[in-house]
Parts: sequence; C-alpha cells; structure tokens
Amino acid sequence: MATSKDVARRAGVSVATISRVYQYPERVKPETRELVLKAARELDYYPNLLARSLKQSRSNSIGIAVNDFTNPFYFQVIEQIHNRLDHTDYQLLTFSPSGNYFSNNKVIRYLRSNQLDAFLFTPLFYNKEDLRLFTNSKQYCLQLYTDYYDGLDSITIDDRYGTYLAVKYLLENGHRKILVLNVAVDGKDVRDEGYNQAYFDRDLVPDPEYILHYSCNRNYIKSIEDNIMRLKPTAIICHAETLTIWTLSALKELNLNYPEDISLIAYDDHPWADIMGITAVAQPITLVGSTIADTVLDALSSTDPKPVIKKKIRPELIMRDSVRML
Repeated sequence: MATSKDVARRAGVSVATISRVYQYPERVKPETRELVLKAARELDYYPNLLARSLKQSRSNSIGIAVNDFTNPFYFQVIEQIHNRLDHTDYQLLTFSPSGNYFSNNKVIRYLRSNQLDAFLFTPLFYNKEDLRLFTNSKQYCLQLYTDYYDGLDSITIDDRYGTYLAVKYLLENGHRKILVLNVAVDGKDVRDEGYNQAYFDRDLVPDPEYILHYSCNRNYIKSIEDNIMRLKPTAIICHAETLTIWTLSALKELNLNYPEDISLIAYDDHPWADIMGITAVAQPITLVGSTIADTVLDALSSTDPKPVIKKKIRPELIMRDSVRML
C-alpha cells in the first residue's frame, strides 16, 4: 500500500507538501497540487482520513442543510461544492431541517459532538433558538441564499439586481403591465425593490397590484389564471420553478401562448427553459458553488479572527424567444 512518502518521492516534493495538498489545497500552487494528485493516482494512494481527523480533533465533515429536495438548484450547487471538495480531505453531509427549525433535529447533535467542522444552512426566517445554536457553536457556520443573522457570514444571490434586470428588459421592449409572481418570504422582499427601481429609473410609476406573492406548498394555478384575466398583463416574471410551471399551466388553460399573447421570463435557468425557449434570469451555479466551498475552506484553514463576511453574487439575464417587443 502506497504511503505519503511514496507519493512525495514520485512527485519530487516533501511529505509536508503532500499533507498540505489534501488539507489546505488553496495554499499549494496549482501546478504542484496537480503533480501530487497525479502521483497519488498513479500509486493508488488515498490518505487515511480517520487517523488524521482523530489526530487533529477534526471530523473533516461539512454539513449542508437542504430546505427543498425538489428544487434542482440546490443539487446543482451541491454538485459544484462536491467538485471543489474532491481535492481535499473534506466530505459533504446533507441534512433536512425539521419543521423549518434546525435546533429541533440531529444537526444540533452533530454540532455539539464535534462531528462537523462547518455547517451551511439557509435560514427561512429569523429564529432565536437557531441563532443561539449557531453563534454558540465552535464550528464555522455559513448562511446561504438568505441573510437573517448579522453576526454570521453569508453568501447570497443578488435577487434585487436579478429582478431589476428582468423588468428593465421588459420595459425596454415596450411592456408596462408586468406581473411578477414571487415566492412569499418573511419580512422585506428585495425582489420587489428591484421591480420598483426598474420603473423609477424610466420615470414610471409601478403598480403594486402587479406584484403577487405565493407559497409553493399548495397549487395556485387557478389563482394565477384569475389574476391574469383580472390584471391582463403583457408580461409575467416567475420567481421559482414551481411558479413557472403553474404559469405555463394557467396559460394553457386560458389558450394563451408566449410570446404571441404574453411575454414570459423565468427566474432560474433550468434545462427545460432552454429547450422551451424561455428567457431566464440565471444564477451562476458554478460560481455559487465554488464561492461557497472556497469561503468554507478559507475559514477552516485559518485560526485568526476575521470580520463577518457578506458576499453577494449577481445573476445574469439569458435572452431567448419568450419576450416580444410591443
């Protein structure tokens, strides 16, 4: 069985470099890291993660909570995180929150028993018990996609900017009656701000009646049909895959087609949106996943105190054939 000394000899580096490649790859030059990994593959070498974690009093495990197992966005991001962690000792464990609270399920047991080195989660709303759990934890905790806790690091998508891009594009194409279907959130919705700002920038007054919020835990196709008939929008922006599917069903029931009868923009660029020619606000999956992984690895590799990190990633507009000019 090959050892780290064998890999070091094959790669022409020190044993300490082998250790750094697997523990702190970001500290090793890319060409050196690839040289070591190539030698490890040739020798069929695998580091002893259990022995190393016991020696260092670390679990080499990173936990991530997935709020919606039906949303492909989360799994695409997780895949990117996995790809980034492949060259490290860390493994990624997934959790499902219980009743929207993290403190009521096994996450708390993992954190208190030091079975996780870091925990990534998406707070759905502000919760004092969860805040106490994360702030008192010895492990690194990172908020994803929402930022309810000022004292914890966060990586979010700039949904205000994404909505602004979509509305601005529709306004430039002559649309004024733009219906936005948002997912209901707790507190202020920055997507509404992006909608309003796009109108203000063109010296137009937005109509708040055209901003609707839906919960995705029940079917609202009939409600969307009724609102389309009542408001008669020339364009619709759907802020979730479920809302886009419901809207497509509603348009079919009303015998309306896009873009001939109504323009359509989806928020999140799913593979089927490309196939169906739907213009979409795309979240850069690769960038999101790599940013999350690099932020966690950087935090775990340093013992020095750092200021709270708040990173915001901007989406982009992918223009296809679902918007027509008026």
